Amino acid sequence: MDEFVTFKEFSDEEHFIEFTQFLEQNNVEFQTEISNGAIDPVSMRAVQKLFLVKIEKENFPVVQKLLENIAQESIEDIDPDHYLFQFSDEELFEILSKPDEWSELDYKLAQKILQDRGHVVGAEYLKYLRKERLEMLAKPEPSQAKFIWAGYTFAILGGLLGVAMGWGIYFSQKRLPNGSVVYSYSEEDRKHGKRIITIGFTMMFLLIVLKVLSHYGE
Repeated sequence: MDEFVTFKEFSDEEHFIEFTQFLEQNNVEFQTEISNGAIDPVSMRAVQKLFLVKIEKENFPVVQKLLENIAQESIEDIDPDHYLFQFSDEELFEILSKPDEWSELDYKLAQKILQDRGHVVGAEYLKYLRKERLEMLAKPEPSQAKFIWAGYTFAILGGLLGVAMGWGIYFSQKRLPNGSVVYSYSEEDRKHGKRIITIGFTMMFLLIVLKVLSHYGE
């Protein structure tokens, strides 16, 4: 049995519940998790509370196809005032190149509008765009030079913050739309993260030892 991995994230509880009911109706096993707001150790920004829905990775294509089928059926009754009809061809192609940022309905409707305008949008082309998108998302984040040097500084000072910063760089991961997981930062940055962790723990240990020796030397 595959492990359950996050398929969708919701900031709205109502949509979260609707999606779990959809999975139940289609006999798809799932698990849920609530990710409480926290502070990202690298960006130092608050992370929004999210409702996570996890399914087995092997079921990703199955559920995606079910969602796209529903979206395809909904297109027939779409409101002619839908905002996508005002999009330029370039904007519609951008939707096709970033399906993870749009709903299944928007993705399918963008295809239909482009086809109605005379553009050929075949299955192989869409497959190619998805592959390119995954490769782009899998690329490491830009180098965190300033954050890395700050991590070294705090680690040398023996602070727990330095360890936390190194930990964030070394272990941080991101999940791709197909369920795969990759490290967020480059191998070079992760090497720095590992060194920061080692230095931080070493300095903390030395400070504790010095403090104990100082106490007994009094």
